[in-house]
Amino acid sequence: MKPEIKKALIIISSSVVLFVSVFFLTFKLNNLSPNETKNNSVSLNKNSSDKVESDDIKESNNLKDNDTNTIDISNEKHTEYIVKEGDTLFSIARKTMPWKSQEDAVKTLQVMNSLKNRELLTVGSHLVIPVNTIDVSGCTKYIVQQGENLYTIAEKCMPSLNPNDAVKIIMQKNNLSDPSVLSTGLEIYIPNESAEANSNSVKNDATK
Repeated sequence: MKPEIKKALIIISSSVVLFVSVFFLTFKLNNLSPNETKNNSVSLNKNSSDKVESDDIKESNNLKDNDTNTIDISNEKHTEYIVKEGDTLFSIARKTMPWKSQEDAVKTLQVMNSLKNRELLTVGSHLVIPVNTIDVSGCTKYIVQQGENLYTIAEKCMPSLNPNDAVKIIMQKNNLSDPSVLSTGLEIYIPNESAEANSNSVKNDATK
């Protein structure tokens, strides 16, 4: 056999072997690919599921933490407020609960009325409002009139006292945190001057 023919046959045989090897290797890889894809998909789904489960646990823990920080309202007395046009939870809190800071008052109203969104209020809906439980013995009920403030009320109802002192007394009696927060129609309690004088006398005697 001529060397040229022999060399050509060797090249052809090598090419055939290489082709067959590549063919079988490709076939094998194609058969494995779906399984690997499936396994990867399962792995991704598992990781995703684990992440969702982890997030759910975190959210559950956060809810539990929030529950432990909620305001205890079980023993509070309540009244009812009907939402009017233009009302917001902030304006209602300011109007009906002046003895609390606004944020605490809003949070209390949210919890008591199971409001998920403090921005959404329906006109005509009824809200439960806590009553400011104070000791009213020796006091006179006073309803705030339009345009009044604590200083004008103090001068009117407790004229024998310094207005600033009278304002402090009224604020303490009514658990008011801000002297400027008064709404028309709000009920407050004014200590009788004789009762306040007796109270101060007792305090002074105790300090002697």
